[in-house]
Amino acid sequence: MSTITVDGYKEAHQTLSLPELEQSLYDEGRILMDRVLVTLHGEEHRVRRLLEMKIFKKDFFNYYEKEVLPAVVNATLARFLPTGRTDLMDFGRRAMLDLTADFAGIDRPAGTEEERDALLSILNGLGVAATLGQYTGDREVMRAVAAKALSDFDSRFFRPSAERRRQLLAEVAAGRLAEDALPRDILTILVKNEGKAGLTPDMILRETGFYFLAGAHTSVHSLTHAMHEIFQWTAAHPEDAERVQKDPLFVQRCVHESFRLHPSSPIAQRRPTCPVHLPDGQSATPEDTVVIDLFHANRQPSAFGADAAAFNPYRELPPIQAPYGITFGVGIHTCLGRNLAAGDVSKASTDPATHQYGTVTLLALALIANGCRPDPDNAPQREARIKREAWAVYPVLLGA
Repeated sequence: MSTITVDGYKEAHQTLSLPELEQSLYDEGRILMDRVLVTLHGEEHRVRRLLEMKIFKKDFFNYYEKEVLPAVVNATLARFLPTGRTDLMDFGRRAMLDLTADFAGIDRPAGTEEERDALLSILNGLGVAATLGQYTGDREVMRAVAAKALSDFDSRFFRPSAERRRQLLAEVAAGRLAEDALPRDILTILVKNEGKAGLTPDMILRETGFYFLAGAHTSVHSLTHAMHEIFQWTAAHPEDAERVQKDPLFVQRCVHESFRLHPSSPIAQRRPTCPVHLPDGQSATPEDTVVIDLFHANRQPSAFGADAAAFNPYRELPPIQAPYGITFGVGIHTCLGRNLAAGDVSKASTDPATHQYGTVTLLALALIANGCRPDPDNAPQREARIKREAWAVYPVLLGA
């Protein structure tokens, strides 16, 4: 039994596409991650992915950017602008909370701050499950935290939301409601297909919780990394400070470059289902663990130039190469929410007025428009409890 690491960009890209390798990064977090889309393999993964892709359409992303996100951002900013300060991690969690709850299918009937705080607490607890494999402390203690969060999520939010969708689907079946009146969310699709493709109530619970977590948790970290890089870049290149204020396509380039340097998980981890020869010449057996080092692969000079380890929003790449590298995965295991988070890659002919920017860029633009800048009296702090690059707190000032 050995751990085999792949860190060359080309080799990592090819390794992620191998059908003989199944997901194993989230084995420690089974309390939430057991048999959710990201941990499925083979035919079961293909069937689940095809089912859920029904919601991931171009008009869906445009709807969320144009109709849902602006109100969410304004409401979140309204909470912090009077004080003139916020923490990027807290701002990101609160902004993404409503967006991803709508997307996952989690109803918030009360609409109160207490309800949102309860859901935020659940989000933080579920986040423990996704990072348990990289946790450096007592994992049993944190596993209990994740289990309580899932239980609270189930009783307070999931069950009522699922039951409402069952009633709506019954109305559609009886001809009393048009199908296009159904909520556009993951939970509606899952409930509609309950009993098919092996979907049990427990699996639907975990899948809904996973989508809620994945949409919010990863984007929060990505937003904070991107803002940090923008702060650093404009401090070193003051001539770009005005461009950041006026050019949203440039800000998106900054976000994509940050995605490349700071993948939400620094590694992908796979388990061979049979003996396999890897693209870099190594061999692996079912007893081995294959680690694809996304962090270092995305910083390979052979793929991204001599300054690959540095942040450079002016980086020139071949058209076939994604500016964010392999951060979102490859092939059938590409993150379904990539376009929602990152938007479309701009071209020379892109119209800024109609372009899809992605939620992370739009949140960054909203912060920039409101004078977001580092708090000189409160330094940001890195998260020390997990073996991945993350911020614990990042204080900033807002307004003039």
